[in-house]
Amino acid sequence: MINGDARYRVYNRCGHSIGVYVNNGQQSLNIRPGSFAVLSVNDILYIESICNRKKFFSAKMLVPVDESGKDLRLEDLGGFSDESAEVHHSAKEIESNLKKPFNAFKSWISKIEDPVELHEIWEVGKKLDLPASKLKILNAKMPNRDLLEEEISEE
Repeated sequence: MINGDARYRVYNRCGHSIGVYVNNGQQSLNIRPGSFAVLSVNDILYIESICNRKKFFSAKMLVPVDESGKDLRLEDLGGFSDESAEVHHSAKEIESNLKKPFNAFKSWISKIEDPVELHEIWEVGKKLDLPASKLKILNAKMPNRDLLEEEISEE
């Protein structure tokens, strides 16, 4: 049986800060990118239960880590993951998918609809020298962004 008072480091694996409320409902935390907060199992399960739109732990935006440095799933802590949650991709995963052949890239990007994920992809994509065919696909997914324009203005 999992002890609800057991504490784990919870890392923010996103490129932006994530604000959460802990179990007592009075304290809020802001976990910066690449940083961590020490939370109890009860806090982790509470945070996941109150997330309405994006389940931070199911999406792997926040990841609890044990003493040996191993990533833990909600199931490891006695909770349940939201199977429908769109999983957050790390910068390395995004970069490797952006470098894939066109059809594999197109298949991967077609499944992503979350604006936060698309922003992360845009941030990584603008640092790479992508062919025009991939830029067109990215621009179609993010009509408010124009990677071609930004690439020209940075030079």
